[in-house]
Amino acid sequence: MSHLFDLTGRNAIVTGGASGIGKAIAVGLAEAGANVLVADLNLPGAQATAKAVQSLGRQGYAFDVDVTNECQVEAMVARARDVFPSIDISFNIPGINIRKPVLELSLAEYKRVLEVNLVGVFICAKSVGKVMVEQRRGKMVNMSSIMGHISLGRLSAYASAKGGVSQLTRTLAVEWAPYGVNVNAICPGYTRTPLVAGLMRDEVLLADLPRRVPMGRLAEPEEIVGAAVFLSSDAASYVTGISLFVDGGFMAW
Repeated sequence: MSHLFDLTGRNAIVTGGASGIGKAIAVGLAEAGANVLVADLNLPGAQATAKAVQSLGRQGYAFDVDVTNECQVEAMVARARDVFPSIDISFNIPGINIRKPVLELSLAEYKRVLEVNLVGVFICAKSVGKVMVEQRRGKMVNMSSIMGHISLGRLSAYASAKGGVSQLTRTLAVEWAPYGVNVNAICPGYTRTPLVAGLMRDEVLLADLPRRVPMGRLAEPEEIVGAAVFLSSDAASYVTGISLFVDGGFMAW
């Protein structure tokens, strides 16, 4: 069965690949055999991830991109088409968060989170989707969150955006299924990344984790990789339109 998960010869774009879950996924795809274009606003971080990909004997490239800028995203896709014969896999991962109660959250802050977390995914999905539809094949994975399906206080912008990502994923899956393109989302739970670094200093939250998460701990970024490889592989050939929870049992409560 191992051949079902073999990504040898596949070519991937990972936006948001400079750190955290994005970096782990980019390296994980390379470990499974894929070549990877690592794109991020943090170019030095993207370059470091690309070097990690190259160290595994794969082609690794770095690209500086602001996912809210359609021209830059189109340039990223053009670069991928220059270095790869096809774009077989695409991960749309970038995300930011502003944790504030609604009454303290400015409209500009709310819009900024949606612009990166939802509009950025739309722009990347549309740009890469054009290529995949033309090829009549491809595996696209968008990064949603458990907070796209439930929410806690002070997460109105983040939860709104991630809920939108899950719904956008379903729509893209329906529209592109006739062209052989699978579109899915991964919904991580609490994961030890720079995005949640502030939460690590919240002693109340950390003490409450066993009640919120059946497994009683945060995930490591590498624990998201298995789901990522699965959704990128032939093992998921008949899987599209799903939001796959990788959350230590959070959503099972």
